[in-house]
Amino acid sequence: MFNPAFPVAALIAITVAAPATSAPAPAAPTVPNRATLIKNLDVNFKAVDTNGDGVLSAAELQAAEAKGLQQRLAAVRTRLDTEFTKLDTNKDGQLSKAEFMAAAPQSAGTPNGAGLLTQLDKNKDGKITPDEYRAPVLSRFDSIDTNRDGTLSATERRAAQVQRPRPRPQVKPQIKK
Repeated sequence: MFNPAFPVAALIAITVAAPATSAPAPAAPTVPNRATLIKNLDVNFKAVDTNGDGVLSAAELQAAEAKGLQQRLAAVRTRLDTEFTKLDTNKDGQLSKAEFMAAAPQSAGTPNGAGLLTQLDKNKDGKITPDEYRAPVLSRFDSIDTNRDGTLSATERRAAQVQRPRPRPQVKPQIKK
């Protein structure tokens, strides 16, 4: 089914990014301005208005959306093919477990406690006291204990769960080139 909101958003994103014409790239990045935005909108409108009648029909928007989706799919497939080729070190068209695992991080880094020290050391003396260690957890507890009775009731726990920000999706590590 045609969704008019998506093509408009997609067209705006395309318009802001670059005009539909294949003009050479400017020597230096330019600051976006209203006049350039209008020019890009007009160029892209004409590109989508395939019958040249001055209005965009549902069919023209659907065709533009399909073309954009195909271009994004082709770009993703190209990136995947490039990454596969890098991983396939023996060039046999298959990834062995060894080739696959070679791309996996070998180390999670070297923990040094600096991040925790920065978060917890409120007086910045380079040491964490028991009070500093307990403070964030107790602060969270106190914010959930709305009736201040020192106990978290089921109602208070549910309310806190509803208010808790949803975790952001984890960003997958990128393979170094």
